Amino acid sequence: MFKIGDFSQLGQVSTRMLRHYDKLGLLKPSNTDKWTGYRYYTIDQLSRLHRIIALKDLGLSLEQISRLLDNGDDLPVAQLRGMLTIRRADLSQELQEKQAQLERVEARLTHLEHAGQPSPYEIVVKSLPSQAIASIREPVPSAPEMEYYCKVHHEQLYALMQQCGIRPLTPEITLYHNKEYTDVELDVETAVSILPKYINQAIDNDYLILRELPAVEQAACLIYEGPYPGMTAGVLALITYIGTHGFVAAGPLREIHLSGPTYIDGIRQDPAVLELQVPIVQLTNG
Repeated sequence: MFKIGDFSQLGQVSTRMLRHYDKLGLLKPSNTDKWTGYRYYTIDQLSRLHRIIALKDLGLSLEQISRLLDNGDDLPVAQLRGMLTIRRADLSQELQEKQAQLERVEARLTHLEHAGQPSPYEIVVKSLPSQAIASIREPVPSAPEMEYYCKVHHEQLYALMQQCGIRPLTPEITLYHNKEYTDVELDVETAVSILPKYINQAIDNDYLILRELPAVEQAACLIYEGPYPGMTAGVLALITYIGTHGFVAAGPLREIHLSGPTYIDGIRQDPAVLELQVPIVQLTNG
């Protein structure tokens, strides 16, 4: 038998963690001296300890590991597969959120690097014609989830158009309707251009919107080229231009996808070429 200190060295686990596993019933000592309270372990218990460590390294909680080991050292394969499938989905979501966060940081750094310098974007003010669109307008719970919901909304939009016999044109358009900054409950409309004749078509679907995107007398516009999350730098450039040239926004930000579909076979097409448009009016005193 091994004292707890010796067993911790064999298993490369602290004595504190061994006591914690004992408390949870994950790995109880083979024997505990009733007089001294010393814990003793056998070499046979080393394999169970290694299994606990391996499952913990996969990101499973101690509670999950405990359920898996309830029937001894024989792992129930179906249960383990289910837990690992859930864990894989969680890790994938975390990676997407971290990647989006990293790209926003990069965009902010780029913006700071150009602070006080001429904008890297050529911003023009022009009129915008009206455009017939088919769209769905659904909130995105939070900014880090934009990538996931953007993909889902595009898939839903094209599926609904196919059901209703409406042929999509180009370009795709995304509209951001929030009037104030927020990183939760983002009011996003996912759209694609269509022929005007479809606008008055009767459809048996309350989810699909057929409407005309109105013409605009003046809009501040720029061309952005790069990964989708990096377009934050372009949006900041537009906002700065509008504020420093005596304008105010008069409508939602329009994201025009000049380079083609956002997704092909479920894969986001980066880098993209986008035209960012913000309808504007002249700021009046009083």
